[in-house]
Amino acid sequence: MAKDFDSQVLKRTGWESKPTKQALELLYMQGDLMITERRSFHKVYDLTENVLPDGIDTTIPSQDEYGRFLVLNYLTAHGIGSLTEMTYLLKGTKPLVQQALNELLELNKIEEFKVGSQQWFAVSDATQLLNSKLSRQKAHILSPFDNVLIQRKRISQLFDYHYQLECYVPANKRKYGYFCLPIVWDGQLIARADCRVDKPTKTLHVTHLYIEKTLKNDSAFEEDLAKELASFAKFNQCAGFKILKRSSVS
Repeated sequence: MAKDFDSQVLKRTGWESKPTKQALELLYMQGDLMITERRSFHKVYDLTENVLPDGIDTTIPSQDEYGRFLVLNYLTAHGIGSLTEMTYLLKGTKPLVQQALNELLELNKIEEFKVGSQQWFAVSDATQLLNSKLSRQKAHILSPFDNVLIQRKRISQLFDYHYQLECYVPANKRKYGYFCLPIVWDGQLIARADCRVDKPTKTLHVTHLYIEKTLKNDSAFEEDLAKELASFAKFNQCAGFKILKRSSVS
């Protein structure tokens, strides 16, 4: 653990890690160390050869193999993806990934399609799901940090849903609310709710419910939303919920 190494170097800022911790993290990122467990939130490191099971292929992949891995790993995890998304924070990899995309297209391992003017890719097996209507009418209130939302530009391109966590925005510049939560229903990001707990009455107040213009079936959505809000109220130790205001997003 980092705390096992004595360091006499003083940190320059409150956010800065000690040199020993930085060294451990660097060795971990290089593959020289692995994490075996956590003890009271502290990472326990050991040499990779002591942790990695025998029989694991540790051969360094070729550039072509690495490019194909980046593409297929991303598409398997996310369903669909663009060149920009697959190379996010991977400096200098766009030519490599583009080459892998071209090769995988020729091999019919992946397929290409467009949403609007944007070029997207998916593994061939997934296109059957893309063309199938799935039954998923249950409403879900999402965390602002949900993996579905973490790439704001992606959500805007695919769903025409523009989301920003506004708790860091000055109150007079907020559009929707301090901690407005996205709501997904029937495969679409269909609404958002700014919620607060009224502690004296133990009631979840939906101070403002915003409905997207893409909503087509109001009555079915309202029924499913009521169930989800009741569940969300219970999660927040409230006896019930109350919608104080609602409006449509223009």
